[in-house]
Amino acid sequence: YQHYKDYISLLPNVDHPAAFGQHPNADITSQIRETHMLFETLLSLQPQVSSVKGESTEDKVLGLAQDVREHLPDLIDYHNTVSVLAEDRHTPMGVVLLQEILRYNHLINLIANSLSDLEKGIKGLVVMSEDLEEIFRCINEAKVPAMWSKTYPSHKPLGSWTRDLVQRVDQFFKWAHTGTMPLIFYLSYFTFPTGFLTAVLQTSARANSISVDTLSWEYTVQILDDVNITGQPKDGVYIKGMYLEGAGWDRKNCCLIEANAMQLVCEMPTIHFKPAELKKKAGRGIYACPCYYYPDRAGTAERASFVVSVDLKSGASTPDHWIKRGTALLLSLDA
Repeated sequence: YQHYKDYISLLPNVDHPAAFGQHPNADITSQIRETHMLFETLLSLQPQVSSVKGESTEDKVLGLAQDVREHLPDLIDYHNTVSVLAEDRHTPMGVVLLQEILRYNHLINLIANSLSDLEKGIKGLVVMSEDLEEIFRCINEAKVPAMWSKTYPSHKPLGSWTRDLVQRVDQFFKWAHTGTMPLIFYLSYFTFPTGFLTAVLQTSARANSISVDTLSWEYTVQILDDVNITGQPKDGVYIKGMYLEGAGWDRKNCCLIEANAMQLVCEMPTIHFKPAELKKKAGRGIYACPCYYYPDRAGTAERASFVVSVDLKSGASTPDHWIKRGTALLLSLDA
């Protein structure tokens, strides 16, 4: 059996991603995740020191909390939005807008109140509860507290998460202030994107006097830049804010291609989501690309991560090839 042992000794200690049908970039992604886990473990084992180079941990947290509070967006006036929408507040899209405003206003109030209580707790004016201790620890480690993440899931660090929150609220503030829907919707900015997509189907069903159960989606990836989009589509909506993982995108031929080296994700062009009645089954050369709310594709027990399947042209490769690659669309990234 010596020749078997000799052959086995020639095999690599770590299997190449190609052995599992994966792109070499998958190895980079795996190493990045392992590195994150390593540093999170090291950070959890780090002793809690009272000061670093003259600055106490409390002062550091107070400074970070103040920075978050300064960048916190203003509340959206719910009652004024109802007045602006008038009769449109009873339409599916109007209902979605008002629901999103309520959720984001609740989140903004929660953040503002918890930061105020945290400041009082650090100064000794109130007792530091278990929730405040958790917020203190998360801010010190630049993480998003769990109680803030209940509105929508995210893996972003605190700084990126705060900037993302400002952009999210801005989309709904402009919509609420003018009463006019955006030309292009960022699907990732909705706390419940499936509810928004259902509202689009309901709007189309009412406009065409058909049953919403007979409608599905047709997808058209735009070739032209967004500046050339001057009006809303006759039916459906323009969607942006998706990132392609596990593949690249050929804008000229409008199909999937192999990702470049070191290109872990690529931003997708704007996609026209058009409701279609009794749509036929996708033919050959079409990959039903799953879309997830954030990189954790499994989701949680409270909320699934899967949103919708988007039909994309598979290009020179078969759909099975992209299935092995684990190609998917993401609405949010880790950074």
